[in-house]
Amino acid sequence: MSTPATTPVTLDDALAEGISERTFRRRWAILATLCLGLMTAMIANMSLNLALPDLAVDFSLTQLELTWVVEAFALVFAALLFIAAAIADRYGRKRTMMVGLVIFVLASLYAPFFASTGAELIASRAVMGIGGALVMPTTLSLVNVVFPSKERPRAIAIWAAVAGVGMMIGSVLTGVLLHFFDWHSAFLLGAVFGVVSLVVTARIVPESVDEKVTPVDWTGGALITMALAGIVYTIMEAPSHGFDDTMTIVAAVVGAASLAAFIWWELRATHPMLDLSLFRSSRFTLSVISVTLTFFAMMGAFFGMTQIFQLVMDYNSLITSLAFIPAMLPMMIVGPFVPTIVEKVGTRWTVIPGLLLIAGGFGLMTTWPTVPAYWDFLIAMSLITFGMALVMTPATNMMMASVPRNRSGMGSAMNDTTRELGASLGIAVLGSLIANQYASNIAPVAEDLPGEAGAAVGDSLAGAVAVTDQMSAGGGTAADGASQIAFAAQEAFMDANQYAMAISAVIAIGTAILMLIALPRGDKSLSAEPGSAPHEDRSAADAEEPAPASAAASHSTTPSQ
Repeated sequence: MSTPATTPVTLDDALAEGISERTFRRRWAILATLCLGLMTAMIANMSLNLALPDLAVDFSLTQLELTWVVEAFALVFAALLFIAAAIADRYGRKRTMMVGLVIFVLASLYAPFFASTGAELIASRAVMGIGGALVMPTTLSLVNVVFPSKERPRAIAIWAAVAGVGMMIGSVLTGVLLHFFDWHSAFLLGAVFGVVSLVVTARIVPESVDEKVTPVDWTGGALITMALAGIVYTIMEAPSHGFDDTMTIVAAVVGAASLAAFIWWELRATHPMLDLSLFRSSRFTLSVISVTLTFFAMMGAFFGMTQIFQLVMDYNSLITSLAFIPAMLPMMIVGPFVPTIVEKVGTRWTVIPGLLLIAGGFGLMTTWPTVPAYWDFLIAMSLITFGMALVMTPATNMMMASVPRNRSGMGSAMNDTTRELGASLGIAVLGSLIANQYASNIAPVAEDLPGEAGAAVGDSLAGAVAVTDQMSAGGGTAADGASQIAFAAQEAFMDANQYAMAISAVIAIGTAILMLIALPRGDKSLSAEPGSAPHEDRSAADAEEPAPASAAASHSTTPSQ
């Protein structure tokens, strides 16, 4: 993890930026601790998907309640990111992170040991979302203030790699545990991570605050919380309930109105929660776009791939979990070296090839046969994760370099929010496209089946597999036709998935073209001091020179010990 930067960083560099000697010498241990805290929050986002069947039986959950066991965490987590980051800046980043870990651990322990109803289970997940929101943006804020500017890009690259694969690691670990234990282990996994992270954070991570004591914009915080809650709820529910559903309409209206009110307020607030003038900087705006669209495409791909493993390739939950690990390695291996690539070829020629690799991976997915081989998946997904490493590190660095260092939480919250919105949109939009295309493809087969069997086959690939399994078990002529129906359903789903992956490829190519046009030429300034990125667009000629590092003392925080 402590790979040296291209330009050696000295203690004098750290002291000049207001970083204490103690913090400087322990910075890589601090980063490891922060990544552990990040993993704690990320694990909760994906850990329960494989445990849902067991939860449904033990708690007698309806399909709606099952959905909210998963979505309660994501909704609360996404809605609170901005206000949590602002509180951390004002009242202490370490303190906020530790409070978040305590909340997370207590909620994780309540579910397996005390919850007796579906409502209690959902409530515990929502409280876990509060804890996660206090932890995740704080980790990046702390990375931003404990590393000197020359070394910060590599530290952020490692953070971004962990954030990128964290959800999948959570899914893998949960799959392994569920193979040997029951659903309780999924909650206890998060609790163990949280306790270890809490203990190590207390001992190693330094405290830091906004030394300018910028007041928390509580009005802006309330508005953006309502806006994100409404928007994320609409994204989650519209595909299954439709836009004519009363709750979906109310959520969409509340989200849109709150977002408009937030923008109006932030333009007038003395100390805005989000400085909207940041969007005048092409670096900041393009980083927001690239993060959102990259996570949009990636999470859509993971959504379809999980079903392909289990329902087409016939993997069990454990093998499905483990199958993702090799494809994640390029992101973990390449990520820490991306800042060196940027220094040599520039941001433009790092991000654009990354987007083209992502598009190439999605393009390969459109050529898969009805039953793909594991190598088909490994090659395509490895290209995607390699490309993501080239995109996410410069994007995260550009975003964090655009905000003043004392307001690190602002950049961190924006980064995390774009990830969450992109992921939610990817699952909702591409998942809905896959479902609708599948229903259209399988309709001729489903119409020939009687009653509930035809409806199940027409609804989903999982329903088709359940029906054909019953037909096979019955023997006779029904068993003879089961294999044909199963293959037709798999073919319909694969065609639908290829359609969605083609759209993902187009999105990646479109984003690459946008970056080609809009990213400044010759920009190699990832190590710029936070806040040194301009708040207005620079011309291409001006952008040839790296943005100068500011006199760090004016923007830095001195982490207290």
